[in-house]
Amino acid sequence: MGFNKLLERQIKKYLPEDYILQENLARFIQAVHDSYEEYERDKKLFNHAFACSENEYMHINEKLKKEAKLKHASIQQLKETINKFKGTNAFYNDTDDLSDVINYLEHELQEKKKADDLLQQSEKRLRMALSTIDDNVWEYNFTTRTMTFAINEKSILDLNANVFEGKENMIWWSTILEEDRHIAIETFRQYMSGEITRHCVEYRVKLKDGKTKWILNRGGVISKTKNGKPLTIIGTLTDIQNFKNTQNELTATANRLSHLLINLQTGVLLEDEDGKVVLTNKKFTDFFAYPGSPETLVGIECTELYESSAQCFKYPDEFLSNTATYLKERKPVNNEELKMADGRVLERNYIPLFIDDIYRGHLWTYNDITERKRSEIKLKKQEEKYRSIIANMNLGLIEVDLEEKIRYVNQSFCLMSGYEEHEIIGKHAADLFVKDEYKEIIDEKNSLRQKGLSDAYEMNVKTKHSDANWWLVCGAPLYNDKQQHIGSIGIHLDITQQKILERQLMEAKQIAEKSVHAKDLFLANMSHEIRTPMNAILGMSKQLQKTTLNQQQQSFLEIVGTAAENLLVIINDILDFSKLEAGKVTLEEIGFNMHDLITNTSRVLKLKAEEKGLIFQVSVAPEVNKVLKGDPFRINQVLINLLSNSIKFTKRGRVTLQCQIKKNQPEAQELEIIISDTGKGMDEAYLKNLFNKFSQEDESIARSYGGTGLGMSIVKQLVELMNGSITVKSKKGEGTQVNILLSFAKGTDTDLPKKDNSNVEAHILTDKKILLVEDNEMNRVVAETILNQYGATISEAVNGVEAVDAIRNNKYDIVLMDIQMPVMDGLEATRIIRKEIQSNIPIIALTANAVKGEMEKCIQAGMNDYLSKPFEEEDLIRLIAKWLGRETHFAPPKTTTVNDTPLYDLEKLKQITRGDEKFIAKMLQVFINETMTGVANLDQAFEEKNIKQVKFVAHRMKSSLNNLNIFTAARIAEQIEKAEWTEPEYPILANQIHAFKQIIEEVIPLIKSNYTELQS
Repeated sequence: MGFNKLLERQIKKYLPEDYILQENLARFIQAVHDSYEEYERDKKLFNHAFACSENEYMHINEKLKKEAKLKHASIQQLKETINKFKGTNAFYNDTDDLSDVINYLEHELQEKKKADDLLQQSEKRLRMALSTIDDNVWEYNFTTRTMTFAINEKSILDLNANVFEGKENMIWWSTILEEDRHIAIETFRQYMSGEITRHCVEYRVKLKDGKTKWILNRGGVISKTKNGKPLTIIGTLTDIQNFKNTQNELTATANRLSHLLINLQTGVLLEDEDGKVVLTNKKFTDFFAYPGSPETLVGIECTELYESSAQCFKYPDEFLSNTATYLKERKPVNNEELKMADGRVLERNYIPLFIDDIYRGHLWTYNDITERKRSEIKLKKQEEKYRSIIANMNLGLIEVDLEEKIRYVNQSFCLMSGYEEHEIIGKHAADLFVKDEYKEIIDEKNSLRQKGLSDAYEMNVKTKHSDANWWLVCGAPLYNDKQQHIGSIGIHLDITQQKILERQLMEAKQIAEKSVHAKDLFLANMSHEIRTPMNAILGMSKQLQKTTLNQQQQSFLEIVGTAAENLLVIINDILDFSKLEAGKVTLEEIGFNMHDLITNTSRVLKLKAEEKGLIFQVSVAPEVNKVLKGDPFRINQVLINLLSNSIKFTKRGRVTLQCQIKKNQPEAQELEIIISDTGKGMDEAYLKNLFNKFSQEDESIARSYGGTGLGMSIVKQLVELMNGSITVKSKKGEGTQVNILLSFAKGTDTDLPKKDNSNVEAHILTDKKILLVEDNEMNRVVAETILNQYGATISEAVNGVEAVDAIRNNKYDIVLMDIQMPVMDGLEATRIIRKEIQSNIPIIALTANAVKGEMEKCIQAGMNDYLSKPFEEEDLIRLIAKWLGRETHFAPPKTTTVNDTPLYDLEKLKQITRGDEKFIAKMLQVFINETMTGVANLDQAFEEKNIKQVKFVAHRMKSSLNNLNIFTAARIAEQIEKAEWTEPEYPILANQIHAFKQIIEEVIPLIKSNYTELQS
């Protein structure tokens, strides 16, 4: 009989009328019944204690505690009820069944307490076990649809148990990534349908910090309902993120390796331990002409491949035999060469694969080395060929090992060294040939060979019979067939004779350099010695021009000035050529206007051309950029030289200059300058020597036309220095054409140099004391004459010692210092003034030495500025005024121009008259009267064909024209005077007189206007 049936019978027996008590006891009986069933279930759970999680034990333990309390209370209540009943019911007996029930219940309660104690002990053991593992234990109850987590201190999932504790499984599913959530849902469905009782799945979950992690979820059913449905599942969550990372890396690596093997230019065959194909590639199937793709070979027996491919080899039996041996011995085999039946050569490697000392298969690799073998054979033949050549040539060959012991020499080396082959083989090379001072060098060379480097070097060596030999050594590392470094190889050339020649050449070079230095010194001295008297000649000539002279005196003075200027041109040509030869000419890079440059250059030479009755034409293409960047001074020098030649060698006809664009680019222009004439021309043979120094077609040219023969050589070198080119076309008797190509960068107005248009005041040096240090008396006279006119007080010193003493004892405002002087030169004197006297007085160098570098020497010595002799008066005064801080800017003297060319000016007349305006007016009136009379006499004489009178009148008028700087008319007058006019040339003379009259007719009204102003 069941326990509940027993209670019901006893209650009805003893309490037939007390319905309230019956109802209470019935409830108690049901509670005891339920407790009993739970107790039975708990015993089953206890049997699974060690399979449950820590949370589950804690849950069961709490339930048991509650049930024990409830049962204890029920028994107490039952006892009280029975005792109460015993007091009211006379029919109750202690021996009745109800007492037995109570005793039974008390007995069961005691058993339950024992089970609780045992459960608590198991719980402690389980807690200790769970505290040592990293997995997270969970439990799911199908009845309540809740999950419970046991997350210990070593939790690796960083899950927040409070979020999921006692919640439905939907909350847990929300932590699973959406794309993996179907895995958990499907697992739950299978449990519910009874398809599974255990599971093991992987999916990704979101952690508290927002990151994701792969977990392994394993579990199973631990209790079911009476109808077999799952009641409780218990399981674990394991962190498998590292495993997944490793798995992904291994998969990627395996894919890469597989891809690499498949695409290798090496044939690959991978077999497993059972001799079946695991992997192969396209190259392998190509080598042996297997049909189909490499994938079709996977899984077949490799012995079939060996046998089917054996016929591809030249020696098939040897191939099969070697293959079987390798498979049996399972030892690596490298670089086995296999000759194929079609002439190819394959290289095979066998690599056995062992994992944990267990054989897991092997790998075959095949490489086609046919071309390499052919190259090796070819190389071997070439090596034998070159060894044969080296053995018989004049280059000594030696091979040494890593210990520098000689292993091979050729016959040429034996001859160079003086040793027989048997005398040096096996000997230490350095001990035999290297001198002590070269030991360290040889050690360095050996270190280079160890690094695989080659080089060449010269060395003074000792041979068997001499220690004065020189060898050129080309050393290189030496390798064997396996590319292993085994020593060094050296090729030796005896350069003893070359070293002797080199030493002689060095000595000759030193002599040449001394000679060049001597030449430079000579040129510097020549420049100084010639320029010193030239300075006096030109200076005094200009001072003399300021005085009142008659026509004959004026003529003589002009001849002196012209001769001096020509001599100066010759000196400058020689100096320019010397600087060009020495490479000491440097170019400016400044802005200039090509239109203005050519116009100004032609303006100087146009007068000479017109004097000879030549047509002189100049044109510049309008497209030429307004501002170009280059050296306008050198361009001017080239143009003047070429135009002067054209005018000089042309008796009649024309001289033209054209400047046109050859190439026009955004940042630069290439210009072509064409200078042509109708002169005497040159023979074709002479054109080849045109640019040679001191070259003239014949001696009569120098006598007839003058010149040094340096001009064209200088022109060519200057053009090439400007990265240009020059060509000349000429034909005897038909004229000459010169073409120059020059490229210039385009510039802007800001690149143009600023012009100094200042005009120095007449008495600017008044009350200024100037010390003039000059050993040449003529130069002192010239300088003193010029400076006195501007109000300066002059003191003189003839050498550097006197200059130093003068500055120690007196106060000066400025010093004009010559450079080359006896006793003490100007540079040394300047150094003493700066260092010992510590004077800051301005010092200007006045030197006749015009060679490059002179100015730098002056500045380094402490001088402030530099002026070369012969100098222009204005340049000297302006330079002094600059350092005295007395520059005064006036408007330039009034001049009148026609077509932008000054027709006249009164500067020279003002200098002669010392600025006396009344006298100037008188002189202008005299000039007007005499000039008008002269023009009339010139016309009359030409009409009478009195050429002698024509020349005389032109001569008389020339001087007065020069005094007013009417240069155009003066030069025409000079040409009329000096030319030998014959009757056929009368038309040319008529043109000259007509041009002369036109200029006079233009200038006389202007002079009259100026005369009227002076009178008023």
